[in-house]
Amino acid sequence: MFKKEISRVVVVCLFSWLAFAQSQNGRILGTVTDPSGAVVVGAKVVITDSERGISQTYTSNASGDYVAPTLRPGLYTITAEAAGFKKLERPSIRVEVGQDLRIDFQLKTGSASEVVTVMDEAPLVNATTDVLGGTFTNKAINELPLNGRDFQNLVTLRPGVQRYPGGGFLSISSNGNRPEDNNFIVDGTDNNDPYYATTVINAEGVQGTPATHLPIDAIQEFNAEEQPPAEYGWKPGAIVNVGLKSGTNSLHGDLYDFERNSGLDARNFFNPVPGKHRPLRMHQFGATVGGPIVKDKFFFFTAYEGTRDLVGNSETLNSPNTVHLPTPASAPNCSFIAAGDCANSLTDALADVTAASQVVPGVSVSQLSTTLAPLFPTNDVVSSDGPGFLNIGFPNRN
Repeated sequence: MFKKEISRVVVVCLFSWLAFAQSQNGRILGTVTDPSGAVVVGAKVVITDSERGISQTYTSNASGDYVAPTLRPGLYTITAEAAGFKKLERPSIRVEVGQDLRIDFQLKTGSASEVVTVMDEAPLVNATTDVLGGTFTNKAINELPLNGRDFQNLVTLRPGVQRYPGGGFLSISSNGNRPEDNNFIVDGTDNNDPYYATTVINAEGVQGTPATHLPIDAIQEFNAEEQPPAEYGWKPGAIVNVGLKSGTNSLHGDLYDFERNSGLDARNFFNPVPGKHRPLRMHQFGATVGGPIVKDKFFFFTAYEGTRDLVGNSETLNSPNTVHLPTPASAPNCSFIAAGDCANSLTDALADVTAASQVVPGVSVSQLSTTLAPLFPTNDVVSSDGPGFLNIGFPNRN
């Protein structure tokens, strides 16, 4: 008996956590009134998902208010009816990620068999909350130029948001806050790295390219709030709330392939002539598919994206000048050592090398060094960092 009770508590806690986490859902609320402006108690409000056919029914309370608290982002049709009034319908109401949308109804006197359809759009000004932010729809995500197909690059279109450059593990800064102060959510699930305190999916790589990509074709929309409400808590920066696509009553999907290369690009500043031109090739491909399992009840959606790239990274390394490399006979001393300077004279494994005119005797030259010397890249052409350094390129494959 005790084990059964423990199991029930665990199940309740798990489902409570899931319910708490559904922050990608939107909410519709409003008030139902009669022609005189008096509230209508007990009005029936039905909210139907236009793409999935799922309906939810609510009843206005003693204040005439109704609330639909957990709605997936998408298009909805809302109807309101009460005894002695015409049925009022409002189609094509769009709910965005984490949005509170207010839809009020003023019923008209008449028969309930009569239906009045209101085609005006929902107000663009959000009078429900004082949140500073905006939503990027799937259409905008797919049609706007997007380097690397990383949705985080679109967040910088919001006022006060800046993307950190590559070479580190930081993401974005909002209104001067540290990058660790942002909160990332994907479909209601916490997406914050416990060590770097930045996003897990699409996390910055050492070369600036995320190691894992959330396919933008799998994103329904995402919301960036630079002044988030207190309900999110614990971080003062921006809230990046991503809502993923879901299957609908119709089977749909796409197949894509994006290719990017440096065929027509100028040389990188750090890859000058006469060094070998280091190429850039980026290949991103994938597919999505979604549809019904049980019509109007159960749906599926899946997505895959693969990335194959070859990046010719530039690096500055120490490299000896040709004149400093050993030869089988003799090698001149380094030019910065003055004749007779015992403190800075060359040293072999046993003692100081002493030679006239700063010339190292051939017997003191290591045969191993002589063998390895031709393998060293030479920097007879002075690099952008000055003599004694060499700009080289090496391929980085992912």
